[in-house]
Amino acid sequence: MLLNFEAILADAALLSNYRKSHSAFRGSGLLSNGNDYFLFIDLHKEEDIKESINYHDEFINERIFQWQTPNSTAPSSERGKNIVFNQDRGIHLHLFIRKYKEIDGKTEPYIYIGKGNTVEYEGEKPITVTMELENEVPASLYTEFTKRV
Repeated sequence: MLLNFEAILADAALLSNYRKSHSAFRGSGLLSNGNDYFLFIDLHKEEDIKESINYHDEFINERIFQWQTPNSTAPSSERGKNIVFNQDRGIHLHLFIRKYKEIDGKTEPYIYIGKGNTVEYEGEKPITVTMELENEVPASLYTEFTKRV
């Protein structure tokens, strides 16, 4: 399912009963509303950003995804606990992924791949989280996300 970023944010806001104006539901990375966490992930960062941030977001296989939280998130924080213990705390982690932010100057859409549950974590600021996806990513989409250009 391909959607543009603003449409995803507006839909996520409506579906999760976000109480503020939809324009307040903006940004990228990690957004939360109650028990719903929305992870917006670019697999390939722009080179200058990647060198300074150095995130390691990647598919391990069609069912397992590794993601790093924002640099300010510690496992001891409330947000960190909600991510690493999401199932015990009733937190739903929704993953929206795109391979590149832009291609030829055009912003690429995110693809909603469903919910994931943390099965392992390590580190602090950022936390490296290994998630099992509730649904396996279709083979063609997995290949598109993981093939080297």
